Amino acid sequence: MRLLVYNIAYGTGCPGGEAKRLLTVHRYLRTSAFHFSQIVGLVYDLQPDVIGLVEADSGSWRTSGLSHPEKLAQLLSEEVLTVPKPDSKYGPTSFLSRMPYLKSQTNALLARSDSEEKKHYFPCGTKKLILERESDGITVFLVHLGLSRRVRVRQLDYLRELLPKGRPIVLAGDFNTFRGENAELAEFMRDTGLVNANTAHQATYPAWKPLKQLDYILVSPQVEVEHFEVIPVLYSDHLPLVADLKIAQ
Repeated sequence: MRLLVYNIAYGTGCPGGEAKRLLTVHRYLRTSAFHFSQIVGLVYDLQPDVIGLVEADSGSWRTSGLSHPEKLAQLLSEEVLTVPKPDSKYGPTSFLSRMPYLKSQTNALLARSDSEEKKHYFPCGTKKLILERESDGITVFLVHLGLSRRVRVRQLDYLRELLPKGRPIVLAGDFNTFRGENAELAEFMRDTGLVNANTAHQATYPAWKPLKQLDYILVSPQVEVEHFEVIPVLYSDHLPLVADLKIAQ
């Protein structure tokens, strides 16, 4: 199973620097389709079996109504990915899920296999959506953890209880671990038995000068990592991760 995990920054492209990010903040109101077309090309080249999109747009004015998950599936017409109805990343009860732009901000877990997608919600934080899907016998969970360290600690506590034990699972997404893996994830990984597929601890953010590892693919002992790569492309402010996985013998 080939897994691609990518925070695509709502298709707004790579600013190339913090000063440029501020000078081009209008991208978050209206953005060129060119940025997302680059991501589509990358996905087409990699041919993943599962795609975890973080910070996708399900069809706001910013993208002229274009839904990133749906368009991605349409463009991969030879093997159309199964696309469930996008849900707001803020949760169904949050007032943010009813506001312009924000109501279209989502995550997406796409798979070639026709498997059921399950949705869970963190009890805390602004970004609450947790997606779960099975492919090739491996259950994948996709998350986007909070910007606050205190919130991330509580969200990891919730994941400790949610993740099934003794099964081949993957926990992936943007973890926002600004203090580093050792400070923020070591205890969680020890308790759950998950290990980082990124054994070289390559940084994933910011894309133009990677300094921090914010994006992860964590795997259970029942999953073998055959190949892992952080791909150096400037299509977002994060770098994409790709891993070839199989059930361990």
